[in-house]
Amino acid sequence: MNDISQKLTDFLKAHVPVTQYMGCEVAPYDGQTLQLSAPLAPNINDKNTAFGGSLYCLCVMSCWGMLYLKTQEKGIECNQVVMQSSINYYAPVDDTIVATCHSPDPATLEEFFTRFKSTGRAKISLQSQIDCKGKKAVVFEGQYALLENTSR
Repeated sequence: MNDISQKLTDFLKAHVPVTQYMGCEVAPYDGQTLQLSAPLAPNINDKNTAFGGSLYCLCVMSCWGMLYLKTQEKGIECNQVVMQSSINYYAPVDDTIVATCHSPDPATLEEFFTRFKSTGRAKISLQSQIDCKGKKAVVFEGQYALLENTSR
């Protein structure tokens, strides 16, 4: 699974410059869980905690990354976008930021990819969470869409 994790790392570095400014790192991916992390220092606010926008970005990217990895596992070339999202901030983050996204269950993924193959588009809900010092700090939910890649 490390080869596929490296694909995500390479993609983010090449196409999402904010990840470099944030210090974003892709943790090894086990097929079920994706974690993106970023150090506090480049993402700090005036209260010496993580900036809300950085927390949001890392959550968005962890879910986007999960979908990217799932398409890579299936050998699917496509465009993917976040369509809608919501985020709740429960506690400040004053340490390394780690956004965790778990894969949807196999039946949900199968239905999603079947819809994409038959219509050229599909959407799925993904969630990400950031904990800090053993407490739930941030919960994110996003609707993501896969669209046929018409530019290639």
